[in-house]
Amino acid sequence: MPEILYMNRLQKIQGFVLKRKNLLEKDVLVTVFTKEYGKMTLIAKGIRSFTSKRAAHIQTGNFIKAQIRQSKSIWYLQSTELISGFLSLRIDAKIDQIYLFLSIVDGLMPEDQEDIDVFDRMQHFFVMLSKNTDHVQVLKQNLQKLLETLGYIDGELPLSELVQIAENTIEKRLPRRVIM
Repeated sequence: MPEILYMNRLQKIQGFVLKRKNLLEKDVLVTVFTKEYGKMTLIAKGIRSFTSKRAAHIQTGNFIKAQIRQSKSIWYLQSTELISGFLSLRIDAKIDQIYLFLSIVDGLMPEDQEDIDVFDRMQHFFVMLSKNTDHVQVLKQNLQKLLETLGYIDGELPLSELVQIAENTIEKRLPRRVIM
């Protein structure tokens, strides 16, 4: 991990919003896959207030530029700029593919590990989805390439098997504790 991650200063990033989770009061936990650092979890303070200009930018699937600040080991989202909200893709026919692809990236990728190939694959996914009418085929092709890039497969598989491999891999990474 680069030394710069441990300094208390502003950093500029650009990335795709993978997910967001509301915290207490007006704060939100945002997971972003960035070009610079890979997957990052950021706290967006006060973003759920009515006057927040950043709220619309951190919707799942948006491509954003942001300034972030680290204090101790926690990253905070300072400011955002929307690069693309992919509004033309937010239709019923394509939204399921977007959420599935983003949740697989989120589940497979560790925190703070830069991977420019995965970032490029995400960009390619959104570009192809916006140009192509066969959204299921776009999902299959990009999921295939993603899993190949990450070393989970090495051959052409049907979409159902690709999703199953991703789910099984994600499940293996989750801690299993039994409380009796």
